[in-house]
Amino acid sequence: MTSSHRPPRPPRPALLTALLIVLALVAGPLWLAAPATAVTGAGLGTGHLWRGDGVSYLGTYRLDDGRQAFCLEAGKSSPVGNHYDTETGSEVVGVSTADHARLAYIARTWGDTTDADTAAAGQLAVWTITGLNGHTQRYYAGRANERWPIVLDRANEMLAEATAAASTSVTASTSVELRDDGTGTLRSDLSVDRVGGGPELLTPQHDGTVALTGGAFADGSTTAVVQNGVDLDFRATGDLAQVEVSADTRFDGLPYGRIVTAGTSPAGSQRILFSGGTSVEASGAASAEALSPLPFRPRVETRTSDVVAEPGTTVTDQLTVDVLPGEGLLSEWGRHDVAGTWQPVPVTVRSRLLGPFREPVARADDWPSDAPVVCDVSVVVDEGPGTYTTPGCELPSGGWFTWVETIDPSDTPVDAGRDRVQGWRSPFGTASETTFVPWAPEVSTTVVGADQVEPGACVSDELTVTEWNGQAPEARVDTVLVGPFPEALAAGHDLGPIAEIDEALLAGRATTTVSGDGTYESPCLPVEREGHYVFLFTSEGSVPDDDGVQVVPAFADTTVHLAESFSVVAPEVPELPAETPAPAAAPTGLAFTGADGNLQAGAAALGVTLAGAVMLVASVALHVRRRRRGHGDTAEELLVSSAP
Repeated sequence: MTSSHRPPRPPRPALLTALLIVLALVAGPLWLAAPATAVTGAGLGTGHLWRGDGVSYLGTYRLDDGRQAFCLEAGKSSPVGNHYDTETGSEVVGVSTADHARLAYIARTWGDTTDADTAAAGQLAVWTITGLNGHTQRYYAGRANERWPIVLDRANEMLAEATAAASTSVTASTSVELRDDGTGTLRSDLSVDRVGGGPELLTPQHDGTVALTGGAFADGSTTAVVQNGVDLDFRATGDLAQVEVSADTRFDGLPYGRIVTAGTSPAGSQRILFSGGTSVEASGAASAEALSPLPFRPRVETRTSDVVAEPGTTVTDQLTVDVLPGEGLLSEWGRHDVAGTWQPVPVTVRSRLLGPFREPVARADDWPSDAPVVCDVSVVVDEGPGTYTTPGCELPSGGWFTWVETIDPSDTPVDAGRDRVQGWRSPFGTASETTFVPWAPEVSTTVVGADQVEPGACVSDELTVTEWNGQAPEARVDTVLVGPFPEALAAGHDLGPIAEIDEALLAGRATTTVSGDGTYESPCLPVEREGHYVFLFTSEGSVPDDDGVQVVPAFADTTVHLAESFSVVAPEVPELPAETPAPAAAPTGLAFTGADGNLQAGAAALGVTLAGAVMLVASVALHVRRRRRGHGDTAEELLVSSAP
């Protein structure tokens, strides 16, 4: 074959053999000192050996680790038998970034070929990039013998393809879309920065792996194989109000970028470019947030402001609001979107104060349907879990009162997250929700016997007790007799506290023990003085229990009632009728014996005088009684006041 680009005549075979032996002897010590990562040129790989000298070669070289390599420095000695230290990177060859990318592309694409023409063309393309050592492509293509045109054309095709397809880098990106219903889609894309055309989004062709945090795929797993450019569905998991799903994607072994592995021999033979280039990895991560579609169930723990109170006290209920966990429920308070921000879903707690009950309330799941209602109040919980206080309710009377609460989703607006709220209802009669108001029984009294008695009589009072607290022990009731008064007291007149009544009017006190509803008669009290009297009563209530609570408080009645009033009146002394003298008998002519007629007349006059004196004494005595009844004057004072 004749050509102006004919390669130089190689040395004789005997000389070549001797040269190889010398090189082997020189390289031996170097091999022994080579690091563990070193490789050795084992011989010719795939390509063409020029028949003109049987030595010149165009193609790949075989290494002792099974890989093949192209030579990087035309004109330098063969790598066969030499040891090489390797270096991997994006700038290890000493060419421009674009040329580095083209070398990487050639090594990845054709470095492992088993076709001689392809291997020879690949070597020629590499030398074209790194330098032809003063020769032309045709000069080196001639080593392919008669195949040189094919090799030359193929080398230039490789260069054109590498210029168009080679890339300086590859990147992965991941996007996550999370919808309101908790489902989502992720997508991982690969972008290659081409030497000849800039960034390019790859069509689906590479498989990677993706790992989810906060989500799961259809089979329940959190990892899956993902292909670039293909959507993959998932669903959010977890029980938080704010759902966050993160996806981490990784693609390994990608045939892009400019990273290569090159070898350098201490023997000074030409550097080599390993076949296959170096695969690269690309990864991407993304996350998305959304409101969880799961519902939540509020619950309320309550505590009344007063465990024990008096009638007329205004009580409130303290509400501690949180969520009730459960399967398929949020573990925290739900949220809704307000002008681009996520705010707690508002709920309304409706509170009802039930009572009074005359018996202690017992805890139950259901409320009594006929329970009396003191008041209905409500609180809007718009800041999520926390402590809230209801408006007040006034306790109307004694008894037991208890709070009950409800949460109805219908109180929450639709656009504020109604569909995320579940209803709630409190039990009835819990201890922390119950207030006890002690009360006094109803007591009415009636004087036993007539409403008018004589001095010296013993008078008692009858007590009728109703509305007694069945939880109370017995209590002592003092019946107090007040009088005498000169005039009967008007009904409804209040004598004021018994302790402030004049002691001179306290005619007596008796104690009666009561222990429930019924009629009790007090011990009788004697009365001596004439006048008008009234019964009053007072009680210190029941003895306080272990908690210091007086189940029956002190009570009293100091108001005048006709049924409790009576009078003491001395009996009237009847006046003796005047005696009518018998008519004088007609003289009978009997013989007169005794005094004469004048003596008889004197005796008659004396009798009349004595009768008048008796009547005067009786009148004075009656007047004394009346004065004593009205003013307490002594008989002596009356006698003095009546003296002329």
